[in-house]
Amino acid sequence: MNPYKRNYLIYFYMYFVIQMVYIYVNVYLPIYFFNILKVNRIELAFVQIFSYSAFFIRPLIAIYFDKEKYAIKRLIILSSVGIFISFIFFIFNLNLLIIFGIFLGINFACASIMRVAIEKIIIVNSPDDRTKNKNALSIQLGAVFGALFPNIIFIIIFTDLYSLPTWNQFFLIGILSLFPIVIFGFLLKITTEPINEMKTTTENRIDKRRIILLSIILFLFYAEGIYEYPAEPWILNKIGEENVSLLAMLIAITIVINALGLILASFYTDKFDRIKVLTFSSLAYGILLIIAPFTDMFIFFILFVIMQIFSGFIVVNLIALMIEFSQKRAVYFQLMTASAILAIVIFVPLGTYLSAFIATELIFVAAGVMKLISIIPILLLTERNQNESVPKNQF
Repeated sequence: MNPYKRNYLIYFYMYFVIQMVYIYVNVYLPIYFFNILKVNRIELAFVQIFSYSAFFIRPLIAIYFDKEKYAIKRLIILSSVGIFISFIFFIFNLNLLIIFGIFLGINFACASIMRVAIEKIIIVNSPDDRTKNKNALSIQLGAVFGALFPNIIFIIIFTDLYSLPTWNQFFLIGILSLFPIVIFGFLLKITTEPINEMKTTTENRIDKRRIILLSIILFLFYAEGIYEYPAEPWILNKIGEENVSLLAMLIAITIVINALGLILASFYTDKFDRIKVLTFSSLAYGILLIIAPFTDMFIFFILFVIMQIFSGFIVVNLIALMIEFSQKRAVYFQLMTASAILAIVIFVPLGTYLSAFIATELIFVAAGVMKLISIIPILLLTERNQNESVPKNQF
């Protein structure tokens, strides 16, 4: 196999691992914590603040990679080992929340390093659009299959939600699925040639007002993490614990729809005005998110599937605007990334904390309201765009 073609498989597997761990942590651990262990949600919330703060390493390591070109493979190998070992340790310490939180934070930090490193390698090793497309496809397919894998395993092995041996088997399969990552880092083939970056942007071309507005939009968008942990246990209680496999099937379908939404948005979003697409998508998403928790489970699922389509358009357009507004300057792009991370650090623990006191329906409503509030800074971006230029195609 061509050593550079081998990278496609490695990118696929590494993103498979990252997304698989995400599903374990944010879909099935909430069920295990709330329904099986019945942990103190307030204590878990404080542990999450520490763990999710590890994501702040992402903008820092991205800026570092802009200056240091030759340490990338070494860091990928170290982060690969770190992901594997930390996953084992936090899985075996679910009863000890502090230990769990420490190793979960290490896992998040290693996964962030790996993602930034792979993105950097792709820039270096993508001399043409065809190669870029293949690299991007490898990453996206890996993420989708990584998200689906735990759900498929859950459907196959679970018949009794309260069977601890089955949970142990479920976690063991996750550990074994991660083991090859320790080896894959060594197999990466990357060039050692420095990146020829065009430094054409000057400081006065950066519109800091738009960067601040987009940072606020990102913060409000990722505030939906407030229902990250309460959601699955709430849905499971609504459909009945005996239908646990049905929950996994619904999650798998939602993942597929979300992937299709991203693909659809990638193909068609550039044909319309990005600001108007963001406005309409955020409005629709926010309204549906407020309505959904007060419907029966069939309608809830249908509404949530529709929301995934709008989510795809929101994500694609936010990333495109981040690239445009930052003018390829890493510090501004990572500043906007940090605002999204800040939202995750604040709202994921906040949702866990609030779920101990208030109905989960109200947590969904809070997320929907913040989505609607994001329309205000979006409209301010529209106002600025109208003063500068009028796009050829209007939404």
